[in-house]
Amino acid sequence: MTGSLDVDVPEHVDNPLWLLVRRYARPYTGRYAVAVLGTLLAQIPQRLPALVVGVALDAILLSNTPYTLPGVPQGWIPTGTADQVWFTIGLLSAAYLLDGTLSYISGRVAGTARLRTLHDIRVDTFGSVVGRELPFFDDRRTGDVMSVLNNDVGNLNGFANNAVQGLRFVTQILVAFVFMATLHPQLAALLLVLPVGLAALGRWYTTRVEDVYEEVRESVGEINARLEDSIDGIATVKSFAREDRERDAVARSSREYRDRNWSVVRLRLAFNLSSWTVASFSFIGLFALGAYMNLNGAPAFMGESLSAGTLLTFLLYSKSFYGPIRQLMLDVLDSYENALASSKRIVAVLEGLDDDADEGEDLVVTGGRVEYDDVSFRYEGSDEQILGDVSFTAEPGSLVGVVGPTGAGKSTVTKLLFRFYDPDEGTVEIDGTDLATVSRHSLREHLGYVSQDPFLFYGTVRENVAYGTDDPESVTDAAVERAAKLAGAHEFVTDLEEGYDTQVGQRGESLSGGQRQRVAIARALLREPEILVLDEATSHVDNETERQIQESIDTLAGERTTIAIAHRLSTVRNADLIVVVDDGRIVERGTHDELVALDGLYADLWRVQVGETDAVSEAFLRRARDGDAELLGEAVDGEVSR
Repeated sequence: MTGSLDVDVPEHVDNPLWLLVRRYARPYTGRYAVAVLGTLLAQIPQRLPALVVGVALDAILLSNTPYTLPGVPQGWIPTGTADQVWFTIGLLSAAYLLDGTLSYISGRVAGTARLRTLHDIRVDTFGSVVGRELPFFDDRRTGDVMSVLNNDVGNLNGFANNAVQGLRFVTQILVAFVFMATLHPQLAALLLVLPVGLAALGRWYTTRVEDVYEEVRESVGEINARLEDSIDGIATVKSFAREDRERDAVARSSREYRDRNWSVVRLRLAFNLSSWTVASFSFIGLFALGAYMNLNGAPAFMGESLSAGTLLTFLLYSKSFYGPIRQLMLDVLDSYENALASSKRIVAVLEGLDDDADEGEDLVVTGGRVEYDDVSFRYEGSDEQILGDVSFTAEPGSLVGVVGPTGAGKSTVTKLLFRFYDPDEGTVEIDGTDLATVSRHSLREHLGYVSQDPFLFYGTVRENVAYGTDDPESVTDAAVERAAKLAGAHEFVTDLEEGYDTQVGQRGESLSGGQRQRVAIARALLREPEILVLDEATSHVDNETERQIQESIDTLAGERTTIAIAHRLSTVRNADLIVVVDDGRIVERGTHDELVALDGLYADLWRVQVGETDAVSEAFLRRARDGDAELLGEAVDGEVSR
C-alpha cells in the first residue's frame, strides 16, 4: 500500500479550488448573490456611526462647525442642541438595527448555501471513492481515503467561512475608503500605499506556505491511517501486548504532523508581526500628520485642514481600513492555501484517477450457468501469476466446490466472477455472455456473496439482512424471516433478547462468528440471486456451526447456482462438482467420491481432515517438508514432522 493517497490533479485543472467553486457553488448562485448584496449593503450602516459621532462631536460638544451630514438635506436636521442629540441617537440606533438585519440575512443565506455546497462536494467525493474498483483500495490505506472525505472537505468549510469574511473585509475596505475620501481625499489617497506593502508581504507568505500545507494534509492522512489500523486491530494489539508500540507509532505520526504544522505557525507569526508593524506605524503616522494639520494647518499639497471631529472619524475609518486588509491577508489567504492543498486531493479523487466508468449492457440471466474458459490472471504490478488456464462450468442449479491449499488462488476465482478484477486472458461467462461486456452493477445485481469474514454494519439484525435489497425499508418481516430460515439463522435470532431488532454492534461484534456467517448468508439470499458465492463461509466457525451452515448450503442446492470456496472439504462433500486448485491451476475435478478414488491432492487433504493421517501419500508429506507447509495451510498441521 502507498503511504499517501498517491493521486495527481489532472493537467487540465489549473486551480482545483476554483474548479470546485465553479462546479458546486453555481447551483446556489442566487443565494450567494443575495449574501453578497446583503454584505455590501451592511457596510453602509456599519460606517455611519463613526461619521455621525465625528459630526456630533464638532457640532454639539465642541460647537466648532454646523451639524451637517453628507447626503442628508439640511432641513431634516434639527437646530436645537437637545434635538440634535436625539437625532444623533436615532441615527445611531437605525444604523445598528439596519446593520444587524442585513448581516443576519446575508449570514443566514450564505450559511445555507455554503453548507449545501460542501454537502454536494462530500457526497460526490464519497461517490467517486465508493465507485472505484478494488484495485484502488488495495493500494491505499483507509485512513488516507477517510482524510479526504473528512479533513479535506472540512478544510473547505473553513475556507468557505473565511471567504464570507473576506467578502466582508473587501467591502469594508472599499466603503471605509469611500467615506475617508469624502472626508479628506488627499489624506485618503496617501493611505493607498499601505495595501501595496501588505500585498507584498502576502505574496511572500503564500509562496512559502503552499508547499507546507500540502505536507500537512499528507500528515493528517498518515495519522488517520495509523489510528484506523490501531483501532481496527485493537484485539490483536492487546493480545500481543503491543499497546506501547502502537502508542509510539501514533506519536511518530503526530510528531511529524506537529512539526509540519509548526512550520505553518512560524510563517503565520512572521507575517502577522510584519503586517501588524506596518499597520501600526501607518496608524501612528496618520495620527501625527492629522494632528499637525489640525494644529498648524495643512500643507498646500494636502488640501484643507482637519477639525478634531473629522480627524477622529478619519482615524476610526482607518482602523476599518487597516484591520480588514491585515485579516484579509492573514486569515483569508491562510485558509485559501490550506483549502487549495485539500482541494488538490479532492479533485484528484474526483477526476485524477483512472476511469472506472461502469460501461456495458445490462446482464440478463436466464439459467445461471457460469463458465470459466482458459482464464489467466495476475495482479497489476506483480509478475506472479495467480491463475493459469482455469476452465470449469457450474451448471444452473448446481453446487460447485472450489478447494485447494492456502494461497492456491481459490478466492481470486470468485473475484473475477464479480468483476472486482478482469482476467488477463480467457473469459468468464454467465449464460453465454462474456462478463467483460456487461456493466458491473447489473452483474452484481444477480450475485449473492458471503465472505469468510463477513462484514456486518452497525444496526439491527433485520437491517443487516435487508441491506442487500434496493429498498430495505420496504422489505417485510416475513421476507427477512424466510431468508433467515433458509440460512439457518432464524432460531438463534429469535433467542436474542430483542430478536430481529437486536443491535449487532460495530462490525457485528455482539454476535459469534457462526452467527455472523448465517446473517451474512441470509443477507445474500434475501435478494434472491441467481448465483450464490460462498467464500470459505465455514473457515472460522466451530464444528456445530459448520454443520448448521452445511445444512443451509445443502438446502439451497438446486434452487440456484452455488459456488462454494472451501477450506473444510466437508462443506462441499455433497457438491455436484469439485474443482481442486493448486498453484493457480485446476489439477483435479470430479465429485467427492471420484476425487477420493483418484487418490491425488484432494484425497490427501481429505485424509488429513478426517484424521486418516497414516494413509497420507509420501508425495504430500515430502511437499510439506520441502517448505510448502505455509501453502498447504492447516491441512498439514502436525504432519510435517511425521
